[in-house]
Amino acid sequence: MKLDVGTVFRWKDFPEPRSGEVKARWFIYLGDSGLFSQVLIAYLCTTTTQIHHFKAGGNRSTHDHHLFRKSPDSPFEEDCILDFDERPHALAKSTLENNSDIESKGKLNEQTLRMIYNRILKSRFYSKIILRDIHESFNKTGIAGLKKPK
Repeated sequence: MKLDVGTVFRWKDFPEPRSGEVKARWFIYLGDSGLFSQVLIAYLCTTTTQIHHFKAGGNRSTHDHHLFRKSPDSPFEEDCILDFDERPHALAKSTLENNSDIESKGKLNEQTLRMIYNRILKSRFYSKIILRDIHESFNKTGIAGLKKPK
């Protein structure tokens, strides 16, 4: 699978769950650590279908988030929420390539990617190093003019 910034994919039986439950997860590829890294690290944000947590009274109702609705124009096959108040996944890029459990579902448009970038830039869950790598990845893909991480 070719990974471009904004690629949306579904990973069947994701092997590194934070909740303890191995299950299928939706991811958005944000970029990588660059060719000069000893190990090429891919940065991914995950989404959740547990939308009730983000409604009034839910345990994530105060989190900054974005809802991706299932639609013919969306790569998501179900309604999913991207929680900006959650740290990204950082995995060796080699674990993603040619992985039979991963299925590419499409790519997000530039406007959506700019929105995601601007919101992760404000998140306290993304380190400056990861933000710089993501900024560089966006620039390499032609999404320029974004504010540099400080």
